[in-house]
Amino acid sequence: MQPYCKLKSSTRSLSKLVACSALLLLLDLSRCFSHHTYEWQDSHTNERLVCKQCPPGTFVSQHCTRDSPTICKQCPKLHYTEYWNYLESCLYCNVFCNFLEEEAQPCNSTQNRACQCKPGYHAELDFCIEHSSCPPGSGVAQLGNPQQDTKCSQCPQGTFSSVSSMDPCRNHQNCSAQHLEVNVPGNRFHDTFCTACKISKGSEASDGLEDGSGSEDCQDAVIDFVPYEIRVPRRLRRLKRIVSRSSQSSKRDRKSLEELQMELHTYLVQLKNTEKKELLLMFITAGIVSQSEVAPFQISAGKESLQVRRK
Repeated sequence: MQPYCKLKSSTRSLSKLVACSALLLLLDLSRCFSHHTYEWQDSHTNERLVCKQCPPGTFVSQHCTRDSPTICKQCPKLHYTEYWNYLESCLYCNVFCNFLEEEAQPCNSTQNRACQCKPGYHAELDFCIEHSSCPPGSGVAQLGNPQQDTKCSQCPQGTFSSVSSMDPCRNHQNCSAQHLEVNVPGNRFHDTFCTACKISKGSEASDGLEDGSGSEDCQDAVIDFVPYEIRVPRRLRRLKRIVSRSSQSSKRDRKSLEELQMELHTYLVQLKNTEKKELLLMFITAGIVSQSEVAPFQISAGKESLQVRRK
């Protein structure tokens, strides 16, 4: 057999000699491991032998001797060996899934049981944590999986998300495609609000507003319009207290302007079917919303119209 290195002491340095020796050792080891063997000392003869390892899923039942090869046996149930080995017994499948986990890989003769977090949860520091929801104004960019949490991104122009959810942002509705007028333009926090109540550019309110009369569409338009026209958080909080008939102070409420607008609008929508006329009057009599801020709205039973003056 040809040697791995030819050395001439007169021309080779000590460092090169060491490097070549290391190379020889590595080559010998790799050749040994590539054949899945191991060294074993026979207890009867004290002779050192090179035995063949057992394949995955088996273990060494009897080590080799000078006259016989290694004897391997299949791993019993709930035991395994994952690699070529010279173990005298298989390993026990010692991984068990907890109540927030499910089995991702069953125990068999060649692998241990593996667990992963159930749908809706992800692993974090060896615990299964529920996936995060995306806050209003943002949507899911990438759904969470057993290994990582949900990834959110801000809703792009023309889309919105009004609640904390695990859904992508939705497109604003197209009012003109529905033969409706835009009452409140949409933003990333809420949809566009459409109305069948026609918008004009008048500046004087009619008597119809004062008694709460007028068309159903125009009354709905007022309720949709008012919360998003007010852009002062203090006034939004005060109006919410008045319409909810609550005396509790909300000075410590640290919600954003958008959150307060959505909260007030949601509350008004819940009330509008039972107290619609009272709400229309309350906006003005409360002193929170003046007639000029309400737009003003012209509401009459005989003619559907909404007069809006936007600032």
